[in-house]
Amino acid sequence: MIEWNEIYANPRVRYAAKVTGCGAAACLLATVQLNGMSVPLNTALAAAVSPACGAAVLAGSALSYALTGLLQKQPALLCAVAVTAVLRWILGTQSSPRTAAMLAAGSTMLSAVIFALAGLINGSGWIPWICGSVLAGTLGWCIRQVLARCEGGLPVRLHEADRLPFSACYVFCIAALCSVRLLSVGFGEILAAFVTLTAAKRYRSGGGILCGTLSALALMLADTGTAGYAAMLPVAGYAAGIAAGHASGFVYLIFQAICAVGLILSQQSIGISGAWVGGMIGGLIFLFLPAQQLADAVLQWSDSEADLAALTAARMEFLSHSIAGVRGAAEQIAGMMQKNTETVDPADKVCESVCSKCRSRALCWESGDDETRRCFRKLSQAAPAAKLTAPFHCVQPDQVAAEFARTKRQNLSARALTARLRESQKLLFSQMQITEELLQRAGQHPKKTYHRELTRYVSDMLDRFQVPVRAAAVSTGENQRMLIELYADQNAELDPELIAEYLSDALQKPLAYSGSETAGDERRILLQSAGGFSVTTAAAQCAVHEDEPCGDCWDTFTDSDGAFYLAVSDGMGSGRHAALDAKIVLSDFRQLVQSGMDCKEAARMINALMMTKSGDERFATLDVAKICTDTASVTLYKYGAGPTFIRHGGRVTLYQAVSNPIGILPDAEPYTTDMKLERGDMLVLLTDGLDDKLFPYIRQTMQQGGDLQAMTHAVCAKVQRSAKGAPPDDVTVLAAAISAAVIDD
Repeated sequence: MIEWNEIYANPRVRYAAKVTGCGAAACLLATVQLNGMSVPLNTALAAAVSPACGAAVLAGSALSYALTGLLQKQPALLCAVAVTAVLRWILGTQSSPRTAAMLAAGSTMLSAVIFALAGLINGSGWIPWICGSVLAGTLGWCIRQVLARCEGGLPVRLHEADRLPFSACYVFCIAALCSVRLLSVGFGEILAAFVTLTAAKRYRSGGGILCGTLSALALMLADTGTAGYAAMLPVAGYAAGIAAGHASGFVYLIFQAICAVGLILSQQSIGISGAWVGGMIGGLIFLFLPAQQLADAVLQWSDSEADLAALTAARMEFLSHSIAGVRGAAEQIAGMMQKNTETVDPADKVCESVCSKCRSRALCWESGDDETRRCFRKLSQAAPAAKLTAPFHCVQPDQVAAEFARTKRQNLSARALTARLRESQKLLFSQMQITEELLQRAGQHPKKTYHRELTRYVSDMLDRFQVPVRAAAVSTGENQRMLIELYADQNAELDPELIAEYLSDALQKPLAYSGSETAGDERRILLQSAGGFSVTTAAAQCAVHEDEPCGDCWDTFTDSDGAFYLAVSDGMGSGRHAALDAKIVLSDFRQLVQSGMDCKEAARMINALMMTKSGDERFATLDVAKICTDTASVTLYKYGAGPTFIRHGGRVTLYQAVSNPIGILPDAEPYTTDMKLERGDMLVLLTDGLDDKLFPYIRQTMQQGGDLQAMTHAVCAKVQRSAKGAPPDDVTVLAAAISAAVIDD
């Protein structure tokens, strides 16, 4: 099977496609006449493209003129294209919108001067050429702007400043296509109806009336005889936008009914009838093609606050670097202070405080006998709890023994305080580093496009349904999946499933409730359109003691990007305390991930919190499987967790590695691995209370497949039978199966 994306990724293929496309466009534009007048559209196109594409425009124009017999009638227009192509080669590959405008206008006027000197243009004949040069310059500027925006690939993200160039190019594109006719139906009228209906369905009344107005202008520019029909297009687009919440067939009928009014009120002619039939064909294409998906794949509007977002990102990055500088300076100072800290030698301390004041100092230390020094070294190296005895000839044995004991106690306390200080410093620096990463992540440009019209429409629908929501936001990500965020009071009575059903009907797009979380007194509800895959789960547990809760916890949830998570945590030991530790780890992990934090960053923050929880040794494992519902790719994160079995392509593989649980060491690094799954594959996450002897049974059970819930209960039952009713540790089995997403129409 040919991978077209890989072929088009070849620079030579893209270059050839651009040149060929420019030549084909020139063949079309060369014969375009707007209300019987020839316009220098090819000159504007040649000024806005690269030199090679400009040469293709010249070749296409000459070929079109030669085949249609217009070469003798339009030599000045062909001359303008030729002058433009030559100047493009001279100026080089770089072309700004201003340069393109000046080149198109100047070449058109220069061609007029050449033919005026030849006596072919005089008197009132200059007026069309002056207007044509202005038009060519304006179109050259607009085309260059549009091409520059399109060079980033699809979808093209538009800003407020792009309205004029894209609108102008759309108008002249529709007007040009109106000259390409099949019987009496023009392709421009077909495209105008399709675009107006698509904009009305996607961007509601605002998109409908805007595209309807531009389409009407294009049709009248091509043929003023269609003015009656064209005048109703803005009204039809506005009405279609109001009815956009209904089925596409109903929107199409509303649009065609209003256009029919324009047909009735107009003077009957072949052009008017052809325009209405073209609108009918464009509407039928709208019904049978995924118009909204095509709109999102081609064009996306970016908010005008992009500059503010860039400024916010720069400020957050600056703040992150500032915190990093403070942390680096603090670590450097702490390291220097630790190097300068010297441990006090008990022997020197005792000699200074006791022996220096003793009258027998000369006898003990200056007589040349090393017995005192050897005895002091033994006393200095003795354990703090050992019984200390001064040298036999010492005249102050009690004072020496007491001073040795006191100095050792001081050294022991100082070492404990130093170790505690170092641990606190390391924890503080770790928390500062997490803060830096969070600021950097928050400052990154979001890979989402927020839709103002859809957000306004969703807010209106929620008001109509009397849903007590503070705010709503509609966005689409790189995967083109729609995300709706709803913010409400924590105590508000909301049924997320019912809200998803309401909005699915209103938007004509299947939505599913993907989770909610609370922060303070505010609640956030997430609704998402379906991805390419769905995940079904089942779980079973068995505790060590039947009268105590299981010390393991499990959870499943989704994040704001549509990824699905399986999470299992095993607290130290069993019973209530273990269950509490596991619950803390899982609940905090879910809240941080759903707020937009990366899995590793969330685990590092939870690890820092668990380290400061109490003086007791309490920890919990964390086992996470992150499943992308668009591609079915899976990433495993294991923090001291038990094994994970994955069935892929009929083969069951065990994933297990040594790593530290959450809450033991300041640096919690997981074992991670990535893999790509397919429809029908299966995952099973297990806690470490399972005996290795049961692994063959689990493999066999997964190979057989069947109901997930029955499988998880069968594994737990097998554990209890093997342990004769009392397993040595709590056991949790969390299973998931990958299947193709089912989208209800």
